[in-house]
Amino acid sequence: MLPETGLSGLSVRAVARRARVNLGMFHYHFKTKRAFQRRVLQEAYEDFFAVFSAAAGGPGAPRERLRRLLVAVARFARDNRVLFTLLMREFLNAQPDVAAFAQENFPRHVAVLLGLLDECRREGSVRPLPPHALALFAMPAMGLPNIAVTAFERNRVRTLGGRPLAEFSAAVLGDAMIETRADMVLAALAPGRPA
Repeated sequence: MLPETGLSGLSVRAVARRARVNLGMFHYHFKTKRAFQRRVLQEAYEDFFAVFSAAAGGPGAPRERLRRLLVAVARFARDNRVLFTLLMREFLNAQPDVAAFAQENFPRHVAVLLGLLDECRREGSVRPLPPHALALFAMPAMGLPNIAVTAFERNRVRTLGGRPLAEFSAAVLGDAMIETRADMVLAALAPGRPA
């Protein structure tokens, strides 16, 4: 329902109807619409953070772990792209509940990312730029294709560049392209290139 309504347009009655429970049961478990929305967002974020943290940690040099993280972020965004796009839309529209959610949760994964980028910087595998500057280049490159494809789909674009949208989407969001995009990001972040 979220892709159709957004968080702000979500109806408790419609959620209860779709879940085939009575309205009283919904209120018993969640009390309010805001509490329900918060739970949905929090559960999705916890899934994301688990994938994100696992990719950033583990064996390997910082650059290897950064590559794993970039791939994991892109795959998670692809596999959850309707929710990912919805969150971006609501966040850009300054929807208060999403803004509060972001302020409470985003520092967790941002700290992991900035720490990993700082490790990469210290080992000399990325340019000697502040980690936040590196992050603001890398992360949109991995996530933006999901938003673009979702926007095309929601606007009923049938072809793009003379190709069916489904073919374009499969190529852009496929595992091979995600891996390639991660390698492109790492190449762009590598030291020794002009700034």
